[in-house]
Amino acid sequence: MTQQEPVIEPVPFGNHFDYPADRPLTPYERERRELLARYSRFARDRECVITSYLIRPAGATDHLVVELFDTTNSQLVVTCATLQRDAGGAGVWYAIGTLADLTRFLPSPTRNILVLPAEPDTDLDGLCAIRSITPVWPVEGTDTFTSHQEQTRRSEPLFYPNGEPSL
Repeated sequence: MTQQEPVIEPVPFGNHFDYPADRPLTPYERERRELLARYSRFARDRECVITSYLIRPAGATDHLVVELFDTTNSQLVVTCATLQRDAGGAGVWYAIGTLADLTRFLPSPTRNILVLPAEPDTDLDGLCAIRSITPVWPVEGTDTFTSHQEQTRRSEPLFYPNGEPSL
């Protein structure tokens, strides 16, 4: 009998399901995992509750893996260790496809976060915007991450609908 509904199983964050134990990690995968670990420390430092999920879609025999889900902010987080769109199947296009595939099974509304190794160019930022993805990247020399939304929020003057309050 085929399964009628997807099976979504929470698992502790930190398990890696995508590489068999007997297969060495590629340099790309090593960098991606370091970015994931760094982002998870950033989220935990802000007291976010993070978890992972194994998802078996209805009728499927294999699992999809959500490596990091921020339950505090309802954010699906996928990491990509390159700014190249198609880097041998491991580029930004792959990450965007992963977000699109996984988000179908998570509670709505879920924000899609794409963790990149550096600030994206305007075109890549625009691609993410039309897919409702927020790209974030590490701030050099710190343990924090930023995004264009975060930078805009900090630089915009406050708006007071009834005029600026007197001091």
